[in-house]
This record gives sequence, C-alpha cells and structure tokens, in this order.
Amino acid sequence: MRKEPIEEAIAIFGTQVRNTRTELGMTQEELADKVELSPNYIGYIERAERHPGIYQIIAISFALGVSPAALFNDVNVPDDLYKSPE
Repeated sequence: MRKEPIEEAIAIFGTQVRNTRTELGMTQEELADKVELSPNYIGYIERAERHPGIYQIIAISFALGVSPAALFNDVNVPDDLYKSPE
C-alpha cells in the first residue's frame, strides 16, 4: 500500500481543522480546552505532524460544530491505492 495518499489525507484533515477553527474565531488553546488536549497537540494535528485517533477526530469535529466527515471532504480516494506496483 502506498502511504502518500494517506499522508495527504492526514494533511487535508489538519488543514480543515485549522480553517474551521479560524473561521470560528477560535484559538488553538480554546479548541484544546474543549477537547481536553494540549494546544501543542492541536498544532501538531493542524501541521500533520501527529495522527489523531478516532476519539480525537470526533471530539475535535464536535467542538468545531461539524461532522467528522466534513473535516475529510476534500480527501480523494485513489483508485489504485491497493494495487501492487508493477
């Protein structure tokens, strides 16, 4: 399995978190407080330096007032992700 599309999806998620948070006028500290994570961890997620688990993804989305799926709207699933290289 190629990792690039997955890393790209993680980066898109982080960007969506940042964009949604800033649109709401919310700081990283405020979001972190709502989801009981550190502000540094929120920054890591937004920069795709950490990979949050499903619990954190749902908590972040709820704190931002959006569905978890909304944070992945721009992710495209590649047709050949699981094909073996030739």
